[in-house]
Formats: sequence, structure tokens, C-alpha cells
Amino acid sequence: MSRATQPMDADNMRDADWAIVDVLREGRANAPLIAEETGYSSQYIRERLGRLKQDNIVKPLGHGIYEVVPEELPDE
Repeated sequence: MSRATQPMDADNMRDADWAIVDVLREGRANAPLIAEETGYSSQYIRERLGRLKQDNIVKPLGHGIYEVVPEELPDE
């Protein structure tokens, strides 16, 4: 059973989401690098990247590399 999710805005982004965005503002990265930079587990980063991708806040470039989509980023 799936449940609908609301699009992300600044109020429902988690601290981990902002940490991911901060790393990706510096350039493209994969989940293990983001995990190393942020202190979160790779598994949790992959989960959050999936959610951020769903809302077009990040986009996958292939081979596990992501970049932020600045125009889709909610205001902090």
C-alpha cells in the first residue's frame, strides 16, 4: 500500500536533505561521498536522494552521480 507524498518545501525538508543540498552545491557527488561529507549513512543518503529526486530537487546524471537543480530548491 502506497501513500501519497506532498511535494517538498522548506518546512518538510529534513536536516539531512539540506546537508545533501549543501554538498551538491559544491559540485556533483555520489551517495558514499555525500555520506562521508555529512556523517549520515550511505543507505540513508540514498533514501533521501530518492525523495529529493522525486521532487526534482536533485537529478541523477548516471553511475550514481547527482547534482542539485537550483531552480527547484525551496527557499530555506
